[in-house]
Amino acid sequence: MEKAVQSKETYDKIFSGGGFEGAYELAYWHSSYYPLFKRVLREVLRRDVKSVLEVGCGTGGFAHLLMTKTAVEYRGFDFSRVAVEKAVARTKRQDAFFEGDATSRSTYDGQHYDCIACTEVLEHIEQDLGVIANWKTGVFCVCSVPNFDSETHVRFFHSAEEVCTRYGKMIDIESIVRIKKPVLSDISISNVLRALRWNRCRRRQFLAILGMGSFDSLGGWFVFCGTKRG
Repeated sequence: MEKAVQSKETYDKIFSGGGFEGAYELAYWHSSYYPLFKRVLREVLRRDVKSVLEVGCGTGGFAHLLMTKTAVEYRGFDFSRVAVEKAVARTKRQDAFFEGDATSRSTYDGQHYDCIACTEVLEHIEQDLGVIANWKTGVFCVCSVPNFDSETHVRFFHSAEEVCTRYGKMIDIESIVRIKKPVLSDISISNVLRALRWNRCRRRQFLAILGMGSFDSLGGWFVFCGTKRG
C-alpha cells in the first residue's frame, strides 16, 4: 500500500512528542542515533571540511555533537518549526538553525558550505532526488538511509547496491558503510544494564541489546559519502 506524504504538522507533532520512547529528547550520547552521528562526524573530519550545512537537522543531536567536538562552522535547517526550536534550545545557538524546505532551491540561497550532512531525511521525502539536485556541484556529501521500514518512510534499502542505484548518478559515492541501530532508544549505561537485567532470561533479546546480531536482523543505516555531481 502506498503511504501518504506526511505534512509539516505531522512532523511538528512527532517532534513535540519527543519521538519513539523520547529518543529526540535525549542527549546525543544517550541516543540510539549516537552510533550514526559518530560515523557521520568521522567522515566530516576525515575530509577536513570547514563548514557544514545539515539538511534536516531534527532536534539538533548531530549539530550538538559537531559543535562540542569540533570548530567546524555549522548551519542546519528543518521542515519542522518544532524541531528547529528544540535544536536551538539544545545547543543555545539561535544563529545556527532556521526553518526551511529541503525541496526548495531558495532554502539554500546565501548558504556557505563545503559539506552537506543529510541523515535520516531522504527516506521521508518523495522527491529525494530533487533535494540532492539543490546541493552545490562539487560539495562533499555525507548521507544516511535506513534498511528498515517505518510509518513515515517513503522508502528503505535492502543493500548498498540499491543505495548506489538510486543515488549514484547524483553523488559520486566513495564509500558505503553499515551502522547497526541499537535496539534501545536510550543507550545510557544505566538503561542498558537495566534492560539486560530485565531480559536475562530472554537470550535473543539479551544478545540484541548487546548488539550481537546481523545488520539485517537488528536494522540500521547505510552511511554513504561522496562528491555531488554536476
